Amino acid sequence: MKIMKKLVFFLLMTLLAAQATLLAQKEQPSGDKAARLFQSAKDAVFAKKWQEATEQWRGFCEQFPQSKWGAEPYYWLAYSLNQAARETSDFEKQTAMREQAMIKVEMVLTRFKEGSWAEDARMLRIELAESLVKAGKANYKKYITTGAEGKNGDDFNVKLAALDALLQMDGEKALPILKKIIKENKDKNIRAKALFVLSQHDDPSVTTLLGEVARTDDDPYVREQAVFWLGQHGDGLGVLLELYSASLDRKLKEKIVFAFSQNESEASFNKLVEIAKVDPDLEMREKAVFWIGQSDDQRAAAALMEMYRANTNLDLKKKIIFSLGQLDDERSASFLKEIAIGGSEDRLKEEAVFWIGQKGGDKNAELLASLYGGSASQALKEKILFSLSQNDSPTALKHLFACARNEKNPELRKKAIFWIGQSDSEEAAKFLQQLIDQE
Repeated sequence: MKIMKKLVFFLLMTLLAAQATLLAQKEQPSGDKAARLFQSAKDAVFAKKWQEATEQWRGFCEQFPQSKWGAEPYYWLAYSLNQAARETSDFEKQTAMREQAMIKVEMVLTRFKEGSWAEDARMLRIELAESLVKAGKANYKKYITTGAEGKNGDDFNVKLAALDALLQMDGEKALPILKKIIKENKDKNIRAKALFVLSQHDDPSVTTLLGEVARTDDDPYVREQAVFWLGQHGDGLGVLLELYSASLDRKLKEKIVFAFSQNESEASFNKLVEIAKVDPDLEMREKAVFWIGQSDDQRAAAALMEMYRANTNLDLKKKIIFSLGQLDDERSASFLKEIAIGGSEDRLKEEAVFWIGQKGGDKNAELLASLYGGSASQALKEKILFSLSQNDSPTALKHLFACARNEKNPELRKKAIFWIGQSDSEEAAKFLQQLIDQE
């Protein structure tokens, strides 16, 4: 009897174990399937295949409404719907897709309001609401208004996104809130972000407020951001001119010089030239010279050449040569040649030679070769060989070959061979092999 009981017990345990195995086998594919579908939908997002991503996320959410990923699949479904809406030219379809996306966003914020995807969902809700309001769905404006009016304890990224949207719809309502943040918020990063939002709009009061912040904000970073955005505003030049004259902060003055370079008016270019010529601070003069060299203004070459002739400071002259080397015009190239072959100090000649080499072309290669054959010092000849190596023209390589064959100075000959060795051309490889064979 005991044997029978043991047998029954054994069979029962075996049956239970088998059932457990079957259940595990049944559940495991389901988990695998969810993971595969999740990854496949993610891959569609990464590939920016928005229609495919929408279908896959929708299928995932229907099959696995309580998945371990929580809010994430619903967020990506909403995001993909919004992106897919951008790709269709059907206005009604666009609007319908965004309304579907809004439903999914609301689900995320209702079911997972404390989750890690809540902030992303609130940001997406602002974007969707802005598009839907523009499409004539005025009932969605409430999300923008409530987001913009959120208390200071709320998520400021969402608040600033809402204010940006509200400024485009109702500037009179949004501007006072934004100005209050800029003037009163304790967090410098939030103030800086608010300046960015403010700077994107053309209200006449924007320039005035940016100037006020640049003068009076407690934090240097925020003041510098205000100066930067003044440079992007065409009507900000007057404020920048005033700030430059009044400021004692060198770093802020550097930012103002950069801002002048971004303001494409004749007056801003004239101010850069004035600083480069007469500012008592040599560092500011050098900064101005640099930004003149980055300018598209047709007067840049002439201004730099005039400054070079009028200056005796060697360091400033080198900065001017650098800026001339940045300009893509015949006048600057000719002036660099004049420096290289004239009576300048070797250090200035070397600087000019370097920038002639950076300009490239057969014509400049011939110029470098003629300089090499003249009465150049060894140090200058080394610079010329380097500059020839930077010029990708066949003429430059030809002159390096000539130097490697005929140069009497062994050090210069070695330099020429070294720079030929840095070339990727088959002709250079053949030439080096010939040299080896001759030894």
